[in-house]
Amino acid sequence: MKRIVPSPEERRLYNQYQWVWDMIGTIEDYEKLARYIAGRIRKHENLKTKNILHLGCGSGCLDHHLKGQFTITGVDISEKMLESARLKNPECEYIQGDMKDFETDGVFDAVIIPESINYILSKEHIGNVFKNAKTPLKKDGLLLVIVGYDPENFPQDRTTVERVTNKNKAIELTFIENNYTAYPQSNSFEATFVFLIRIQGKLEIKTDIHSLGLFEKETFADEMTKAGFKACFIEDQYLEEIEQKGAYLLVGKSFA
Repeated sequence: MKRIVPSPEERRLYNQYQWVWDMIGTIEDYEKLARYIAGRIRKHENLKTKNILHLGCGSGCLDHHLKGQFTITGVDISEKMLESARLKNPECEYIQGDMKDFETDGVFDAVIIPESINYILSKEHIGNVFKNAKTPLKKDGLLLVIVGYDPENFPQDRTTVERVTNKNKAIELTFIENNYTAYPQSNSFEATFVFLIRIQGKLEIKTDIHSLGLFEKETFADEMTKAGFKACFIEDQYLEEIEQKGAYLLVGKSFA
């Protein structure tokens, strides 16, 4: 698989400040989402799903809940996130790569892309992701994609604040996130993060800005169809409760 080396300043939350992500995105936070994904795999599968390719697997919190039911291979662009994933899930295989152009010799019953599809910034690259997901997928295999942000329901200028401490309370973290888009002039939005980190009372302030894609449902469905899938949308109130208003599931069934 092609190895990717991110810029040291790119998405610092997923690289040099990855430990901050582990404080705010815990294993327990992903339990409901894992149950949802496992249930949708069983509902829509044409063949018995035993092994899964997880694109954009992050720090492995979701895999921690899924590994009891499936054999997991995870792909992520951030080696720091993968280091955390390997510690959580030593029985899973993790490989550094970009979902737009990764290569693998593996063959899988299902491919899942929960949430991370929003980091794809162009229609062309969405198509590349789906083509790459199709290549290692068995005939009659399943592709599940969770799209977290929809233009019709985008939370414009939403600001959230979360406060957490580590186990011995030596580190106090205030995590602030703001979402903003110029849509429809732009098919993207900015997620701006501010971390207020207090280590034994000493304050350190860090910022991080992530650019994410914002595309209509039809764009995802068209690109999925071009890649060789039969695509359908599933709007689910339970998924919206887990994620946020406007989140939806895109199911692709491989037909060749």
